[in-house]
Formats: sequence, structure tokens, C-alpha cells
Amino acid sequence: MIHVLTLTWNGLDKLKELRPGLMKNLEKTGMPFMWYVKDNGSKDGTVEEVKTWENTVVYDIGHNRDNFAQGINFLASQTKCSKQDGDYYLFMNNDIVFGDDDSLSKMLMVMVPEVSMVGCRLLYKGTDKLQHAGVIFSERYGNMPYHYRHQETSDAQAEKNRHFQAVTAAVTLARCSDFDAVNGMDEQFHWAFEDIDLCLRIGKLGRKIVYCGETKIFHEESASLKKNPVNKLFMGSNVAHFKSKWLNKYHLDHTKYLQNPSYNEIK
Repeated sequence: MIHVLTLTWNGLDKLKELRPGLMKNLEKTGMPFMWYVKDNGSKDGTVEEVKTWENTVVYDIGHNRDNFAQGINFLASQTKCSKQDGDYYLFMNNDIVFGDDDSLSKMLMVMVPEVSMVGCRLLYKGTDKLQHAGVIFSERYGNMPYHYRHQETSDAQAEKNRHFQAVTAAVTLARCSDFDAVNGMDEQFHWAFEDIDLCLRIGKLGRKIVYCGETKIFHEESASLKKNPVNKLFMGSNVAHFKSKWLNKYHLDHTKYLQNPSYNEIK
């Protein structure tokens, strides 16, 4: 079963745009599914509208103080996700639009037994510019992670499936069993690095992280945070917390990806 987890704040217009493509993709997988939406105190009628949607549960918490990690952990706790392989969480931002009907099916195809998380090729909405094609780590940014080929034009290389140490959680398929094994997301992160931290912790279990370049999904990028840029208030503490946990514990791999377009490609 696929348990879709989405956080939203005054984003009813985004959810309405996301829903048709999400439903088509979920139905095409042939798997049972449920969409769990956590509303952080919206004033745009989100809760009333989403309550009428099939295969969807909405939780109204009446405020917008929770961070991303808290929200995802809350939604995961509300599901009946089995600890057996074959049950998945699908992290899904509200500012997503599917460009085809089979991206999720393609993500499931690369979810082989040794793989725990599958991210996807994200394009800026209405363009062929890459928003996400995997996450790499570089001395260039103080040994911190950043998006591989960010804002470059997508091409055949970007459509290849690859192994990475991390992928963004904007759209990510994750095994429930592994997510629960590491106790979910670290709630000390506030709207930054919680997804990278999750990937690295799951990687420590000996599990694989995959980027599925065959997907075609559009991402506006931080639609809610543009309205309320609270993440900027915590950036210093987020970076400090990430470095305290991970500095010198991951591979600085940016030159390998940049110098070899086929590096870590899945044949």
C-alpha cells in the first residue's frame, strides 16, 4: 500500500492542481493507496474542501508552528503502514504537478530489495530546467549538500537512474519499515536538511538511495515558505545541527558526478 503524506498551509489551489495527476499515478500503480494531508492552520477553505475528496484524510491542527519533520512524523503515525516490505510512504509536497501518468510506476520499478528510498527528476514548473536530479556533497559549499545540476536544462543524462547518498523529500517514495527503523525524521531540523539527514541515516543501515530520472514531475519549490519564509530564521541552527551530526561522515562526491556523467548510473 502507498501512504501519501502531504503538508499544506493556505495551498488549496496547489492541492487542486496536484490531485488529478497524483490520483492517476496512484491508480496506474495498481496498489491500494490513501492520501494523508496535514493542514497547518489554513484560512483558504482547505480542510472543508479536502474532507470531500475520496481516498483522502485531512488533519486540521489549527496553527502553522510545526516544522516539516514534525508534520511528516505526525502523518506517518496516523497511517496503518505495515512494517513488511511492500508498504511505502510517499512524501509529496503540495506544490507538485505530474507531467505524466506513470512516474510513480517508474519509481516502484527501481524500488528493488536493497533500495529504501527513491527520489525523482523534478523540473521547475512549466520549464525543462532541473530543480532536482539528486543530491551531492561538495567542499565548494563547506562540505554541505546541494542539488546536482540545479537549474540546468534537463537532457538524456538527467533521465538516467542513479545511486546517490541523498535525494530531496519533495517527492520521495520510502519503505515504511526503514523509515520506522530510524524513528522517522529528526524534528530538530526546521524546514531544511531533514530529508538529507533521513537519507544518510537510512544509508547507515546499508540501504540504497536511488534517483529515478525517468520521471517527469514539476515542482514550484517552497510554495508555502515563500508566503512565510520561517526557514530563514533557522538556517544557522539547521546548518550547525547538520554538521554536528554528519561532518566528515559522508562522501564528498561532487567531482565524481560532475566529471563522469555516467557515475553511479543504474544500468
